[in-house]
Amino acid sequence: MRFTLEDYQVAATEGVLTGIGRARRDYREDGERTAVGLTAPTGAGKTVIATAVLEGLYFGTATREADPNVTVLWLTDDPALNRQTINKILQASGGRLDANRIRFLADTDERTLEPGFIYFVHIQALQRNSNLHATRADGSRSDKRTYGAWEMIANTARERGGDFVVVWDEAHRGAGTTSTDRKTIAGTIVNGGTTNIGTQQPAAPIVLGISATPEKFQAAMSASGRTMRLVEVPANEVRQSGLLKDRILLRNIAEDQTADNTMLALAVADLREAATAWKTHHENTGDRLVDPLLVVQVPPKVTDARLAEMLAVIESTWPELSDYAIAHAFGDPHGPLKIGDKTVRYLPPEAIAGDDRARVVLFKSALTTGWDCPRAEVLVSFQGKDSFTEIAQLIGRLVRTPLAQRVDGGDDRLNEVVAYLPGFKTEHVTRVVKALTEDETVEMEVLIAPVVCERSSDVPSELFELLDTLPSYMRPKATFSTRTAQLMRLAATLNEHGLVANASKKARAWIVDQMRAADSQQQDEIDAKVTDTLALTVGTLTVGLGADLTTSTSTSEAPTVERDLDGYYTRAQRLLPDGSASWYFNDLCDRGDDEIDAGVRLAAMAGLGFKDVIERQAAEQIKAWRDAHASAVSRMPRAARDLIEPLWYLGSSPMHPTTVEARQTYAAATERIVGDTTVELTTYPKHLYVIPPGTRGAGRFPVDTSRSAWEAEVLELEVTAETLVGWYRNPSSGRYALAIPYEFGEKTLLMHPDFLFWHDDGAGDYVLDIIDPHRHDLVDAAPKWAALAQYASDHGTLVRRVLAVIRDSSGSLRALDLTKDGIREQVAAATNKDLMESLFTREGMAY
Repeated sequence: MRFTLEDYQVAATEGVLTGIGRARRDYREDGERTAVGLTAPTGAGKTVIATAVLEGLYFGTATREADPNVTVLWLTDDPALNRQTINKILQASGGRLDANRIRFLADTDERTLEPGFIYFVHIQALQRNSNLHATRADGSRSDKRTYGAWEMIANTARERGGDFVVVWDEAHRGAGTTSTDRKTIAGTIVNGGTTNIGTQQPAAPIVLGISATPEKFQAAMSASGRTMRLVEVPANEVRQSGLLKDRILLRNIAEDQTADNTMLALAVADLREAATAWKTHHENTGDRLVDPLLVVQVPPKVTDARLAEMLAVIESTWPELSDYAIAHAFGDPHGPLKIGDKTVRYLPPEAIAGDDRARVVLFKSALTTGWDCPRAEVLVSFQGKDSFTEIAQLIGRLVRTPLAQRVDGGDDRLNEVVAYLPGFKTEHVTRVVKALTEDETVEMEVLIAPVVCERSSDVPSELFELLDTLPSYMRPKATFSTRTAQLMRLAATLNEHGLVANASKKARAWIVDQMRAADSQQQDEIDAKVTDTLALTVGTLTVGLGADLTTSTSTSEAPTVERDLDGYYTRAQRLLPDGSASWYFNDLCDRGDDEIDAGVRLAAMAGLGFKDVIERQAAEQIKAWRDAHASAVSRMPRAARDLIEPLWYLGSSPMHPTTVEARQTYAAATERIVGDTTVELTTYPKHLYVIPPGTRGAGRFPVDTSRSAWEAEVLELEVTAETLVGWYRNPSSGRYALAIPYEFGEKTLLMHPDFLFWHDDGAGDYVLDIIDPHRHDLVDAAPKWAALAQYASDHGTLVRRVLAVIRDSSGSLRALDLTKDGIREQVAAATNKDLMESLFTREGMAY
């Protein structure tokens, strides 16, 4: 893989490979047909996971043998989606999967699909009148093909059995019960039956269904009698990974006005600001430059005059944009569009992501299929108010982060999607929000009528430094299957930042030197295993069939053939971490060994557990570089520190220590949904970030306390304290939040206490209170508060009070001080509502 997989992607890949492995075994043993489902929310990288699965099938893993003869048929319902998926697979694989072994079914005319090849077909290509059929619906034969698509798929299913896997992409779209030609095609490929040209089709032995919403696929597989194995990616893990943007900002006009051109101009200005922010981020960090995109959804019957007016608004707002920067993706025409004296080029939906010169794209219908563009950050829709579901689906295509990670230490705007909805009044915006929040495939914070709050000048400036240095924890941006992989990533990063010249070369040389030393220390043992591998001991049992049955046994030696020796080396490449087998293989050849001897020696070393030796030495080099350069890195800009420091972390904890980052601005909603309308949020004084001057509520901060009534009571009480100098509404994720790890079941998660309050202790210092109102009947209350108590113990010099707050059965608010000695154990043991309430009664206080 070219990419380093996130933890959830590694787990999903392993789950799918396990499911396919069992499915192949069950089919070979008793003909049982199985469906494996991969379901993941938008932005999870389903194609990346699928690519890792393909690599696991063809090249094997540390625990699985390779099977280069598997044939894969990748099925979609859109030709553009096929082209986009192939590009994604080749990009993710980084050349490991051979592009020459990926084909379109339309380009193939063979009796069966070839072993080791991946074929792509879209459902439209198999409709009744398709030229992919060798046998027509009337029974006649085509003179253009020897074998039709149905025949090739059927022959492969019959003859290849468990070595034939059908991947059904976006499986929910073709798994419904409505009888249409396209759905019948998908169902017939998967479940068999009579085709649309009258032939009989066997069911696919093994099916992998990929979908964000798997219910229809599961129902279809269950109805067909297949065994179903589902691999699910939790939405919260995708969000925590940083692959999704943090927020969706919805902007509309509350008043009964018509201001389409004004909203378009605001969107273009927003795009321009985002472009400036991305350029600044690129210059400060060296990250790839992102050219953000504005997508403009025009009415279905838009006139040329209206298009000309829109182009004029775009040009006047951002004059530097060239004509080539504006494109259209209209279904008709598929070519240049002449508007007045301007020509707007055509850009196919699947080509938008790769065309960095495009900055504005006009389209008519929602680009929800065959299109995915993480750099699209601003949307304007001039569709009618009844298109709320379509717009919600479109926004779902904009939520991926362009750099495949959250942008920390820069402009908050770079982690947001902004949607301008000129024709949507308040009641229509609520429908969009509901469509978004009810869609489990998009888990993001949605801000209605957002305002960008700025640092308050009315709170002591020291508070921002206290917030910026407050100890916190983070999920690592990248985890590594081996220390060797971690070492190589660290080497590349140290080299990039000018700390270690030729670091990657030095890391490889270090690993080779250590392998050479270990080889010398265990030479006799390795030599013996090499000898054993080169000569095969063949046993012969002789049975005499005379009056009495007699047997005798003898053995003989035979040289192992070269093809089998190659297999030993291939296995060594899987067992030894990352590229270490290849590095030492080259070293042995450079020192005079021939390729066969070098490969066998590597296989012997792998069989003797040399992976552990290499891993220990990789960790030693990581530690050495950390000791040498930690001081220099600590003086570097935060963006560089955040990149380097996690790479030399050798602890076993799944969360890394860090500090909260004090942002420059804080985007906050000013309205919330109540029924079918919106109401203004209550604003509070003394927050570290406030609504800027000249805006309604200036100098205050809006808070949505609708989730719990007692959250509002806590705020009302705390902000009136005479000693309060400033407070902070802790976000629910990201680097700007205080995050504390807690154990829940077998997972380590992050909790984010609600409020941070700083008080003047009267001695010239500011002391911190952490207050977390939380429902004590929830199953995560005990582990969260136990972790918060541990945090209070670990950082006792930084906090004065750490309070958990509940509303008890009498309706009163009670607080428990989590800084008390021994309280963590008591909280951890309060595993239900009654136990927790008893603890608050016994050890707590009236709040």
